[in-house]
Amino acid sequence: MVSQGFTILLYMFAFATGCMTLVLSVVFHIRENYEWTKFFITFHASLLLVMTLQVLKVFVDVFLGTAAASITGIIIQSLLAANVSFLIVFIPYFTTWVIGQPWRNPFIFLFFFFASAYMALSVLDIIFPDVWAFQTAMMLVFVVTLFFCIGVIIKNLKTISEPDVRLVSKAIIILSFVMMPLLVISVIFSSSRFISYPIYFMAFSVIILVYLFAYFKRMPHAPNPELTYERVARFHISEREYSVVKLIKEGYTNKEIAAKLDISVNTVNNHVANIFSKTQVRSRIDLLNVLNEE
Repeated sequence: MVSQGFTILLYMFAFATGCMTLVLSVVFHIRENYEWTKFFITFHASLLLVMTLQVLKVFVDVFLGTAAASITGIIIQSLLAANVSFLIVFIPYFTTWVIGQPWRNPFIFLFFFFASAYMALSVLDIIFPDVWAFQTAMMLVFVVTLFFCIGVIIKNLKTISEPDVRLVSKAIIILSFVMMPLLVISVIFSSSRFISYPIYFMAFSVIILVYLFAYFKRMPHAPNPELTYERVARFHISEREYSVVKLIKEGYTNKEIAAKLDISVNTVNNHVANIFSKTQVRSRIDLLNVLNEE
């Protein structure tokens, strides 16, 4: 009972950390509108769902009766298996996007096969819950997928164009190798398996949180002086681009700017790209910092 209580507490900490990471990631995506953040939010939300289902499974085992625990446990286990199967396909797809390579065969076939194998093993594990070989094989499928993708990222690290993505990728690679002994132990000793999941997820979330906190710390806290056209003229910004800059400063998204200026979102995207090019910045916050310099 004590060990189950500790496991629940560990999962709750992981869940809280993951929720904070997800919320800040959504805010970051709204402000910066990078394409890669959409993929990351999908990935992280899926991991968070895995944590939620795992802790629900522990709660069911501890607090519900045998019959209720059995039925509810099967439902939760099925949802968990479906979500992990999705991750087995999504993680390699996300990896190919990070390194700028097309998502194609034989990898598409291979990881859909792995996902199908994971689902099949999950069904066998539900039917024969006392056979630990099925759970061990399931974990091996996921770990092999994870470390294959990490190996691909290591091999192509220099080709990653986005500096922020490259920095986070390096941190995740380091974390994965630091956590490798725990993952190996959890494969060999099934009793430690459910403890390794939240620890790895919590460490992963902390890495992203550190990056996000550093980003938000760079944001200006005090109101900036009025941004006049004369102050931005040195960058050869046109009057139309200047009206876009003013709305960026007010915190509007590209879609909202398009509605206010009565132009298409693609036109706004082009204006923003030109503004970034002229001011030699990569993000909105860097743009405002540059334009506010005397």
